[in-house]
Amino acid sequence: MPNLPPSDYSLPSLRDHQRKTARVPMSLRQIEVFRAIMVTGSISAAGRMLHVSQPAISRVLALTESRLGYLLFDRVKARLIATPEATRLFMEVEQIYEGIQSVNDLAVSLGEKGSGTLKLVSSATFGRRLIPCSLKHLYAKSPHAKVNFRTATFDQMVGHFLAGRAHLGISLQPSDSPSLTSIALGTASIVCIAQKGHPLGDLDIVYPDDVTRYPWIGYPADAPAGRMLSDFFGEVRHPRNTIEVHSPSSAVSCVTHGLGIALVDLWSLPAEILPYLEVKPVSVDGLTIWATYSNVDPLPLLGRRLLDAVKKVIDEEVIKL
Repeated sequence: MPNLPPSDYSLPSLRDHQRKTARVPMSLRQIEVFRAIMVTGSISAAGRMLHVSQPAISRVLALTESRLGYLLFDRVKARLIATPEATRLFMEVEQIYEGIQSVNDLAVSLGEKGSGTLKLVSSATFGRRLIPCSLKHLYAKSPHAKVNFRTATFDQMVGHFLAGRAHLGISLQPSDSPSLTSIALGTASIVCIAQKGHPLGDLDIVYPDDVTRYPWIGYPADAPAGRMLSDFFGEVRHPRNTIEVHSPSSAVSCVTHGLGIALVDLWSLPAEILPYLEVKPVSVDGLTIWATYSNVDPLPLLGRRLLDAVKKVIDEEVIKL
């Protein structure tokens, strides 16, 4: 059996520990009451500051001094005079309250601005109207928000996420990357556009046979807009591409300069150029608008607010033909 130290050897250290732990440190409520008294100069004023009764303040102060083992205030003719210990303690308490104020300021700032700068990337077709309209809604609620916005092709968009240059992407195609999530936000209607005065302007709706004899602005076959063309033409022979572009917004620019006709989504059409174009519905379903964000890092508050704004704009601000 092992030798145990004498009982009188261990008892003093145990009693010392009990004496030290019996004097409970100041609680947050006690610190709050102490600071209120120091700031206001009296128990009654401290009660008004904290919206509690004067007796309640007195009880907390008495308990605090009892636990500390020394007075914080001398009572002189019904007045409270801070002791040197209270003055020193108050300096530390003020540092704590400065930290609390910083936390409160940050909490308010996060609500107004979100966490830092929102890094937003979208297909060029949405950079003309959808994103600016959505940002207008965002800034109505978060006027101090900071947004870094760029346009990119879908292939480039994935690289922006991997390099940390994007929190949120808006495009015509979902991502198949295991580190990214894509959700459908709505549908972009498809129209056929031509310069004002073009013969297509006489049609109510455009079918594949109506366009095969005109110069055509096309897209790569593997792009979302290229697949849209395949759906539109079906078994009908595709017209020869006069120009191949990589986004509907580029197609709009070519059409406005009389280089041919094209199928585009309505979001790629700025309102100011509509008087110079023939814009006609077509016999094809619209394209899905996708939002993409990281599976690893949570979407920041500004990103979630912008998503809500994009959905609102898609529902309410599409061009009516």
